[in-house]
Amino acid sequence: MGPDGSGKSSVIAAYMRAVGPAFAGTACFHLRPNLLRGSSDGRTDNTDPHGQIPRGALMSAAKLLFLWVDYVLGYCLRVRPLLVRSTLVVFDRYYQDLLIDARRFRYGGPRWLARLVAKLIPMPDLMLVLDAPAHLLQARKQEVSAQESARQANAYRAMANSPALRGRAILVDAARPLEQVVHQCVDETLALLAMRTAKRLHLD
Repeated sequence: MGPDGSGKSSVIAAYMRAVGPAFAGTACFHLRPNLLRGSSDGRTDNTDPHGQIPRGALMSAAKLLFLWVDYVLGYCLRVRPLLVRSTLVVFDRYYQDLLIDARRFRYGGPRWLARLVAKLIPMPDLMLVLDAPAHLLQARKQEVSAQESARQANAYRAMANSPALRGRAILVDAARPLEQVVHQCVDETLALLAMRTAKRLHLD
């Protein structure tokens, strides 16, 4: 995850090529497991992510219910079977993106409700949060204002450092060359796998 211009698409593509051979297979989802058909809110190819009018409170609540069902059932029926087969499952964006950039997802309901739903969905084992200064984000992509780039960057940093995501979220300096960014992402992934293996084998 990360703000617009942090290089998510490029990092994901290179990351999957680099770490993919360590797994039996790879799979990539956008935002949610996509078990249920729905809109394409949050697609990265949207050149005006804040151009649409937010939904009303009732429709926003219905959207959260839709997302909750898709995450829960999608995990059970699509994601979990892949994990059992030692597949690397990558998400380009996740539910927490809605908490940071509600306008992109046309969410117009109360924030407390969106935060509540966040506690009820399956969480990724590792959340790689790309971080870069606002001026660099703007140089790479100008889909949102400079002020919004700065706000998003600060919000993603705060999320990555929040107690709720401690042990899951890793802040990655995306201002560096792509190779270095991918290298850190791969290292964090392999470190998690090594820790799990040691725990499973009861190694000190």
